[in-house]
Amino acid sequence: MKTFLCILILLVTFRLLFAQQKTEVYFGMQNRNEWARDIIELYDNGYYISGGFEGDEFIKGWKIKTDINLEFIYDKVMEHDLGTVASRASISDDNGNIYVTGYTTYPDQWPFVTKLNSCGDKLWCKILIYEEEFTNGWSNDIILSGNDEVVILATLTDNLQPADQINMTHLIGLSDEGEVLWKKPYASRNDYSWIRQPQGHSIKKIKDDYYISGFCYWPYPDDTTHFFLRPLFIGIDSLFEEKWILPFYALDSVLGIAYKSISVNDSLFMGVGIRKLPNSLDFGLLMFYNNDGEEIGFNELSNQQIGPDVNSNQFRDIARINDTLFMTSSLFGPGISTNPGGVLVIDTAANLYNQLPKPNTSSADLIKSYDGNYIFVTSIEESKGDNDIYVYKINENLNDVPFDPTPHTYDSLCPGGIQSGTVDLTNCFIWTDISETPSPGEYYSFIKTIPVKAFPNPATAGQVTFEFENTEYLPPSVPAWSPTCRSGKADRPPKGGKWPSLRIFNIFGEKVHEERIYRGQGESRLNVGAWPQGMYIAVVVSEGRVVGRVKFVVR
Repeated sequence: MKTFLCILILLVTFRLLFAQQKTEVYFGMQNRNEWARDIIELYDNGYYISGGFEGDEFIKGWKIKTDINLEFIYDKVMEHDLGTVASRASISDDNGNIYVTGYTTYPDQWPFVTKLNSCGDKLWCKILIYEEEFTNGWSNDIILSGNDEVVILATLTDNLQPADQINMTHLIGLSDEGEVLWKKPYASRNDYSWIRQPQGHSIKKIKDDYYISGFCYWPYPDDTTHFFLRPLFIGIDSLFEEKWILPFYALDSVLGIAYKSISVNDSLFMGVGIRKLPNSLDFGLLMFYNNDGEEIGFNELSNQQIGPDVNSNQFRDIARINDTLFMTSSLFGPGISTNPGGVLVIDTAANLYNQLPKPNTSSADLIKSYDGNYIFVTSIEESKGDNDIYVYKINENLNDVPFDPTPHTYDSLCPGGIQSGTVDLTNCFIWTDISETPSPGEYYSFIKTIPVKAFPNPATAGQVTFEFENTEYLPPSVPAWSPTCRSGKADRPPKGGKWPSLRIFNIFGEKVHEERIYRGQGESRLNVGAWPQGMYIAVVVSEGRVVGRVKFVVR
C-alpha cells in the first residue's frame, strides 16, 4: 500500500493546448487503465469524480477532487486487501460529507456504502450481504432522500441454479450513521409474473417522488412465450412504496434500455436511452411518460440526422439547457463497437440542433454546473495504449469554457486541508442480517409511533419516569429565522399546529398534566406524590394524533 501511495505522487494531470481557451483535463498514469463513472459538484463548487483503475492484483476505486477548472486538488484510492473495489456513484450533503457506493468482491461480490467526512476521512463503511436469498449483487446509484436517508439502487442475483437465476432491483435505505433501516425489491416477479431480469441504471428524485430508469425483459402481448428487452421505468412515492412499473413498449416495437429520466414539466417525464434495431444498430430514444405511469409516446433520433457515416447512436445522460432544448451525453458513429462519445443538443421531438464528437472516448456522465455550464467525465483511449480519465467543460453552444482565473477557496469545511491518501475498506462492517430488515412501509409505520414506558409501575415513591422511543423522528419545529415564523421571537410548531406533547388523563378522562416533548428527547420525570391513587393513561400526541400510550398506577 505504501509503495502504491508513492507511485500516486507521480500522478500526471495536464491541460491541453491553449489552456486559457479550454477547460479540459486528463487524469492518469502511464501503462495503467483508468476509467470514470460519475461526477458531482461539491459545496465549494469543486468537482468530485468517481472512477477506478487496474491495480497490481485488484481493481481499486479512484476518487478525484478538482477545482472549478477541473484541475487536481487531491485524490483518494479506495481499496480492499482481499478484493476489488468498484466505485460507481457518489453524492454529497450540505455538511460536506460524501457518500460512495459500488461493490466489492470480498466476501463475494456485494454492494458497499461508505461515508467520508468533509476532510475525506472514512466515518463508516458497510458491505451489504443477502446471502440467504441471493448469490451476489452490486450498486449502480445513490441518492439522499427527503427523509435524510442514504438510499442505494442495487441489483441482486438470486440463489437459484445459474440457468434459472434472476436479477432483481432493490432499494436499500440507511441512516446517515450507516444503520440499515429498510430494503425493498421493485418490479418484482412476485408482483408482475411476466417480468424478467429487471435492472435499474439510475434513480432520480423529482419533486417528492422517485423514478428508476433501467430495463427488463417483457413479452409481446400476442406472444407471451418470448421475452424481449424493454426500457423500464418505476414510479415510487415519497415513502418508497412502489406506485407503478412501466415496461416501455409503444406500438409493441420498442426494444431497448433507459438510462436516465428528466422532467419536462410538472407531470411529464422524459427517459433517455437506446432503441435496439436489426443489424446491431441503435437509435437514440426519447420516451415520455407521466406521473401516473402512463406511456405518452416516444421519439427517436435517426442516424442520418447526425451524419452520413453514422450507423448507430445512443443517449446515455441528459441535462436541461432551457425550456425547449436539452444536452445529452451520447455515443454515435459508424457502429456500436467503434462509436466515440460526444455531445448532442436536441429537443423533445428529437430534432438535432448541435453536435460535438469526442474521438476515442466512451459514454460520459454529465452534470450542469452552478454557473450554467456542462461538465462531462469519461474515459479516453490514449495513443500510448492505455485509457485515462478525461474531463471537459463546455457551454450550451458546445464551446469550450475559458479557464477561470478568479481565486476560489476549496474545502473550507476542513480548515487543515485534505491530503491524498487511501480509503481502506478491508475492515468494513459486513451487514449479514439485511434479510431481516423491514420494508419501507413497515419502517415508516414504526417510526411514526413513539412507544412510551412508565417506571416504576406502580409508582410508589412519588415519582414516575416516562421513557420514549423514536423521538428523533419527530418533525422539526420551524426556527425563528424562518420566513414562515413571523414573530421572530420563538420557533413555531411543525405541521399540525401544536407541539408534540405528553398528556396524562385520569380514569375519568380528565387531563391532569401536559408537557412538550422535544425532538430527540429520551425521557421525562414527573412528581406524582400529590396525585390521588389510581390508574392513569399517558399518551403521546404528534401532528394531532396519538402515537403512543401507556397505563400506569399511582399508589
